[in-house]
Amino acid sequence: MNEILYFAYASNLDEATFEKNLGEKSKKKGLGILPGHGFRFNVLYKDGFARANIVPSPREMVYGTLYHINETTRKYFINSEQGYDFIEVQVSTKSGPVSAFTFMNADIKDNIFPKEDYLNTIIEGGIRQGLPNEYLENIMNRGGARNIG
Repeated sequence: MNEILYFAYASNLDEATFEKNLGEKSKKKGLGILPGHGFRFNVLYKDGFARANIVPSPREMVYGTLYHINETTRKYFINSEQGYDFIEVQVSTKSGPVSAFTFMNADIKDNIFPKEDYLNTIIEGGIRQGLPNEYLENIMNRGGARNIG
């Protein structure tokens, strides 16, 4: 059975959300960093609020979690993130660089913000995954949040 690595950087940091989108129990590999990219809320979702995205940015990095995805569930999973491209990226890990797949959307909008519950899902998932506090504070600021708690 073939598997691929998936780099989660937004609401899929929350394992329950990820498993719902994946359609099965998750298998976590560990934390990773995507260099040369920045985290943004710049994708307009059908509810009128922003969704997370990554953009090329040479001086930034995106923290996330690497999961193993079974090749047979890959299509189902990709359909859970409509409008995004499923792209291959190089992610840095403690044991060296790995090839993984993640979602990116080229149809970006400025001056849009996420719903509070979506932002909270990202932050709470990031806390549980052990992402750095300073990084999560940056996400809160990008999301227009003053206090998450």
